[in-house]
Amino acid sequence: MKKLWQEIDQLKEKQQISTDKIKSMLKKSGKSALDELIRILKINFSIAIPAVIIFCYFSRIFFETDGYYFLYPLLILITCIIVTPFQIKQYRILKEIDFAKMSVVEVSAKILKYQNMIQKMQLFEIICVAIYLGFYLYLFYLLNCGYQIIWGLIIFNCAVWIGAVIMIPVLYKKWFFNRIKRIKESLKELKEFEEPNN
Repeated sequence: MKKLWQEIDQLKEKQQISTDKIKSMLKKSGKSALDELIRILKINFSIAIPAVIIFCYFSRIFFETDGYYFLYPLLILITCIIVTPFQIKQYRILKEIDFAKMSVVEVSAKILKYQNMIQKMQLFEIICVAIYLGFYLYLFYLLNCGYQIIWGLIIFNCAVWIGAVIMIPVLYKKWFFNRIKRIKESLKELKEFEEPNN
């Protein structure tokens, strides 16, 4: 956004820019971030369930063991399937946004709704990963090592669990919140720019 305004200021100095041109540049900046969010959701759709199926395959020891251990990987797969409609709803909200036809207020309302959904999804994923991965690592260790204490593997499993939980907010900020911030900054600049002309 800072770079964008530097370009606008340079054009202003050369008297080569109009009001419509500034609005167009701001909308283009916001649409670029919007397109990136849509692209990320498409990637999530395409890899989420296949990734869990592969996870179940590598967790086949759960299916080969007597008892109800096989239910655990299936529970993770079912959770991903249940979450899918919410991801579809997020996708539809983003696809409904049209910078060319919608007002700043209308786009802002959509982005706020999407941001609230992403915040809830982030919390949900942190809780699920903390619980599911914690139990998974424990059961996987138990099935492979029994009650034998192998400190190296225990420490490794703990590091994986902590790292996974910490990485969720980091990835959400990088993939989602930074782009939402770019869109909101673009909308804020558009609103401030349009107000003096109203």
